[in-house]
This record gives sequence, C-alpha cells and structure tokens, in this order.
Amino acid sequence: MAQTIYLDNACTSFPKAPGIDDAVALFLRERAFNPARGGYRGAIEAGRIIDRLRERLARLLGVPAPDQIILTSGSTHAINLSILGLFEDRQPIAPSRVVVTTMTHNAITRPLARQEKRGVIEIIEIPGDSQGRIDPAAVLDAIDERTALVCMTHASNVCGTIQPVREVGRAIRERNLPTLLLVDAAQTAGVLDIDAERDAIDLLAFSGHKGLRGPTGVGGLCLSARAFDTEGDADAQPLKPILSGGTGGNTTEQVMPATLPKRFEPGTPNTLGAAALLAAVEAISPEERTRALDYERALILRLRERLDGVPGIRLIGAARIEDATPVQSLVIEGLEPTDAAAILEQSFHIAVRAGLHCAPRAHATLATLDLGGTLRVSPGPTTTETEIDACADALREIALT
Repeated sequence: MAQTIYLDNACTSFPKAPGIDDAVALFLRERAFNPARGGYRGAIEAGRIIDRLRERLARLLGVPAPDQIILTSGSTHAINLSILGLFEDRQPIAPSRVVVTTMTHNAITRPLARQEKRGVIEIIEIPGDSQGRIDPAAVLDAIDERTALVCMTHASNVCGTIQPVREVGRAIRERNLPTLLLVDAAQTAGVLDIDAERDAIDLLAFSGHKGLRGPTGVGGLCLSARAFDTEGDADAQPLKPILSGGTGGNTTEQVMPATLPKRFEPGTPNTLGAAALLAAVEAISPEERTRALDYERALILRLRERLDGVPGIRLIGAARIEDATPVQSLVIEGLEPTDAAAILEQSFHIAVRAGLHCAPRAHATLATLDLGGTLRVSPGPTTTETEIDACADALREIALT
C-alpha cells in the first residue's frame, strides 16, 4: 500500500517531535504517579515534570513566571476558561462589550454566543479584508469604556493570515484601559515568535499538538497580572475559576486556592501528556523552529509557483508568504473541497483538510462559505519538496480533468 503524503499539519502535526514516544514509555514504566498527591519520590518526580514543562513554556512564550501558565486539555479548553471565567458569573444588568473579528474559530465564537444569549455581553465584530487580515485601527476604534475583552486569532486556521495582535495589545496598554486581550495561538505556538509580555497579551491560549509537535489533549492558558494578580484579592480578579475540586492542598477550605496555577487546575492533571509535551518542547531549539518556519514557507511558495496559472484553481489568503503561517487554502472551480480532498486521498494518497475548518465567519470573509469552504494544504518540517510537487501535480490533474 502506498504511503500517505501528510499535508494537514495545521490540524495536528505529524510526525511528532523526536523522542516523545520514548518519554511516554518512560513515564508509563517509571513515573506514572499523581503529582502533588503524595510525599513519596514518584509523586514528587511527577510534579517536577509539570514544573519543568511550565518553565520551558514560559521561556518559549515570553511569560514572566511559570506559575502564570495554566495547563489545559488544549486551546479550546483555555479559551472557554477565559471567556466563561470572565463572564459566567455576571448578571445581565449592563452588558459588557466584547470585540471579536471575523477570522476567529468557533472555539471563540461559540462561548461568546452563549454569553451574548445570556445578555451579559454585546459583541462587536470587526471584518477582515479579502486576504483575511484585520485592521488594528478598526479593532481599537471599537474599544470603549465598556469593553471588557478583545478576542483575536493570532493566525487564521483557514488561510494562515497573521493578525496584528502586538499592535492591538500595546495600544490597549498605552491607553491604560482595563480591556483584556485574549489571543488564540493554536496555530502559532511553536511556529511564530510569541512573547506574551512584550506583546501585551493578557490571555494566551495554545495547543500542544500543532506547532509544538506534542500530543493531543494538552495545552495551556498564559495569564497576565491584569487577568489575575496574585498580589490582590483573589475574588476581586477579572478571571474566576469555572471548575472546582481537589488541588492536593488547601484541603480544609471550600473555595479554590488563591494562588496560581492551582486556582484554575482542579483534579488530576494530564501528567502523561505533560511529559510528552515537555519532551517535544525540549527536542526542538528556537533556532530549529525558525529554520522550520522558513523551510515550510518555502514549500508553500513552491506549491504556489507550480499552481500558478492552472485554470480553475484559486489560491486563498495572504499574497505575501511572510504574512501567513505555512498554510495554503485553495478552491477548485466546480468541485466541492471535500470531494477534492477525497480524490487526493483515494487516488493520490495525499491527506489534506477540506471544508469550513470550524471557522464559518472566516470563510464568509474570504468569499468561500458558499463554496463549501476550502482545500487546505499545510506542510510540516519533515515534508519534502518531492511531496509538495506530487501534491501540486495532483491538484493540477484534478483541476484539468
């Protein structure tokens, strides 16, 4: 059977970072204990794995203190923790304003819709342009004294277009506004340069299984002191816990601890996932990540050049390669994206993503909603030029048939 050419790394990376299979096996054989639930050596070592992961992630993502990283099951969990934690206990007396863009994923729009239905927020939507880019001035113009939150996706999962989160974040701080900035970095953690403190990001949600090349089921939420200040009254902070339970300490108290990260991490953590993600983060240096980004962008440029001028193929997204992550969306005239993906898999053994990518408003912005979405090609660091050429040749053949 022919080996599949995997070009769906924007969905989940494959292959994973070298060494994480060994890390998982070692954990299961020798370290599969519950951290912070015992004073014996195994439990202490399990706790050290999680502590070390926070330290590595803080360094990679520009977070001042490791305890400001809340481990979650992924970016969707982190986004819900943010939105529900900010609004779930509010009453519909004077709705807060939330500014969102059309390039966001359902992970943001659905929990916001829930709060809008409750009457506690008013949503202001900023449209992207034909390449999916958001004008930072339009976002800032929409912010007023009632605006509690701005939600931005760092890079579109549909077309890869990178958004100006730093300009927005810094401007909010310069205006001395209480507005918090939530950034969905599911597509960019481990891919682009992110510094939560430098970029003035208050809530940074990320996944471990995409650019970080770790396993599914583990990610995190990075908090600024504006979202939760450990020096202040815990109950007076903007972000509230949405889950409660055991934390391995403060057992006699019937409220969640006031300290980070325990306030937002009840229950047994995914230490197996943490061990695997730690191995992935440690396996790839910052320099290797930069080289991988340049290499994958070069592959996308090669794909574009080979598809240039092919009748019936329309490329979607940023015109300049440096304005996007290594993702190329496209449509083939007269063919549903899902049908095109099926042909690629069945006839050419090429795996890509097709459809609306859980981002219907982005497709409306890019004029692909009525087409059933797009076909999305996303190479990884192990993708070869030969594989990209095979994909281009297959797309050309499909389009010209």
